[in-house]
Amino acid sequence: MRTLVLLLCDMLLLVCTEKERGGKLIYWFNSYNTEIIKVQGEKVVQKVFDIYSQSGSYGLTPREGQENMSLDIAEAFQNQTNLLIEAGVGIGKSFGYLIPALLINRYSQKPIIIATSSIQLSEQIYNDAKFISEKLGFNYMQIVLGMGMNNYACKLKSFKLIEENRDVDTPDYFIAEGVAKGEIQLRSDTQESIEDNSWSKVSVSHCRYERCEYRHSCNFYKMRMQIKYHHTSVIIVNQDLFVRDIIKRNQTGDGLITNIKALTIIDEAHNFEEKVRSALTESFTIKSINLTIDRMISLFDHKSESNDHIQKFEIIKRRFYYMFQEIDRLIIKLIENGSSDSERFPIHTVHSDFSREIILLGDLQATLSLFDEDKKGREIDEAVQTLDKFLTLFSTLNGDVEENLVWVKKDNHNNHCIEFCPKNIDEVLFNNLFKLKGSVILTSATLCQSGNDIEDKYSYIKKSLGFEGVLGDPQTSPYDYVNNSIMYVANDLPIYRAGDDGNRLEYLDEVLKRIIDLCDITNGRTMVLFSAKEDLQYLVGKLGLIQTRWEKVIQKSGSNQDSVIQRFRESKGVLFGTGIFWEGINIQGPDLIQVIIVKLPFPVPTDPVMEYKMNNCNDSFKEVLIPEMLIKLRQGTGRLIRSETDKGIISILDSRLCEVANREYRLDVLKALPFKTVTENLGVVKEFAESKLNSTFSEVS
Repeated sequence: MRTLVLLLCDMLLLVCTEKERGGKLIYWFNSYNTEIIKVQGEKVVQKVFDIYSQSGSYGLTPREGQENMSLDIAEAFQNQTNLLIEAGVGIGKSFGYLIPALLINRYSQKPIIIATSSIQLSEQIYNDAKFISEKLGFNYMQIVLGMGMNNYACKLKSFKLIEENRDVDTPDYFIAEGVAKGEIQLRSDTQESIEDNSWSKVSVSHCRYERCEYRHSCNFYKMRMQIKYHHTSVIIVNQDLFVRDIIKRNQTGDGLITNIKALTIIDEAHNFEEKVRSALTESFTIKSINLTIDRMISLFDHKSESNDHIQKFEIIKRRFYYMFQEIDRLIIKLIENGSSDSERFPIHTVHSDFSREIILLGDLQATLSLFDEDKKGREIDEAVQTLDKFLTLFSTLNGDVEENLVWVKKDNHNNHCIEFCPKNIDEVLFNNLFKLKGSVILTSATLCQSGNDIEDKYSYIKKSLGFEGVLGDPQTSPYDYVNNSIMYVANDLPIYRAGDDGNRLEYLDEVLKRIIDLCDITNGRTMVLFSAKEDLQYLVGKLGLIQTRWEKVIQKSGSNQDSVIQRFRESKGVLFGTGIFWEGINIQGPDLIQVIIVKLPFPVPTDPVMEYKMNNCNDSFKEVLIPEMLIKLRQGTGRLIRSETDKGIISILDSRLCEVANREYRLDVLKALPFKTVTENLGVVKEFAESKLNSTFSEVS
């Protein structure tokens, strides 16, 4: 076949014009490639059938949902289509996509890319991929785990920090010393939770790559080289790196990961839109701007025209200074008026004309582009790109560019930070990912809404991501929610009213009493989830004055909560958390038998992203706020039942969901959640605990 194709190509070259030759060669190559993939796909589909028909011999537990998922993925690869598929808790989602993925790699000899949203999930997938490759007899496979840059320790920064810091008793010095000695290479290597601010001082940020003297002992550099230049079977990366890869490949033709792949899998795809937005968000503080401009000025050393350009840079500096002053005043007004509950303050316009600065930035960018790229090639490229970002920001604020959202928030040092990103993430993904050749698989346990048909169920996530492809039948969880769980909805607490601080405190005071009652029923072993940090802080402060029968475990600052979870397991107490505790936490068995949702997790409508979405639909409540709330609610309630034998109680303390409140979204919530026994009677909850959880109590007492 290959010889025949080459012969046909040679014949085409003889009889076609130059323009026709290229087109026909591409046509024949694509046709040949399509046939190859079809043959490979047929083999994968058949092998998937064979594996699941003999699952016991491979050490696998038969699961119908997992098998269906594997077959859907194999067929998507065979047909070169994209696939969006919900995989319920307990079907063995990672095995469901790894089995066909490893087979596809075997038959195509091209790597598989798996993008995830958390370090914990990445590590789990890495271990699962090793396990399955051994079971399938693919011991030759090279599997690489590549985390985000910020997860790796930087020796260069650490040695500089040690030189500058004379106080050896500070936490920063201790961490830097551990990195310098090679004892800490990843953030997860630290025994205790490290604050984001401290870790940022020693983590990789602007890597020098081949110019760094410590590259040969750097895990980040080794990982990048392994992914980029060595033959790998499976590449597991975080979604941030994956997004940067597809954008760079579209811009330059050369990606950060690999330019050749057989299949792409995006796990935890319910987070993908926000991850893409985060990866495409440009961020500036006045301090970072000044430092960046100073570095650019240094590139003009010994240039005859340097004085003129330095003056231009100083004008840009002053304009940024006055702009941040105006933004500071604007945010103070917003806070005083109580018009924004979001951590991101939308900036629709600044009362300034940036036309002069736009011209100056264009001149500086053109000048730098003409510099000889001798030893400062990378610095010049970075400077040109940064000036382009400055141009985009000023053009957006000037009203010349309309495709970006702009907002201000606080950074880790409590400084105001101005950020911008594209408005339409769906267009970015469609053009850079879904319309290209190859198969992209998106999966998660929480992709669907409560709809009448498959199109309705996937409509929100499909629209948000700009997805084009096949919608897979949702694979529901095999767990026995009917007999092993109950959902309690409070019907006698104050109705929460957004923006009313007096009502908020009254609501939280009553909620606290109910939390204590519910945690007494289960004798602790409860996770309490908040959707607002201010609510968590208020109740934790109140709890400090109250003696309880169970230990109170409070979320720490920073992203690493391993010590908090360990303390919760050991104490059999009550964990109070927000943010990262809504998803990715896997506590099986009797350590966790109740999850309390303090308030339905509706997004803040004044957040600039939500505001933009709401302004671009017919019914913002039904089309944006409810779908966003349901995705997060499904994630939070999904922390409870994590195995076939788990039992427990879901308690929702938001009386807007009770029957008498008669809210239109009540039925949507009940349909979206797997809990079939719903009660508003606290006595029924006690009976369930006594009858179903008594054995759980005795197991752990």
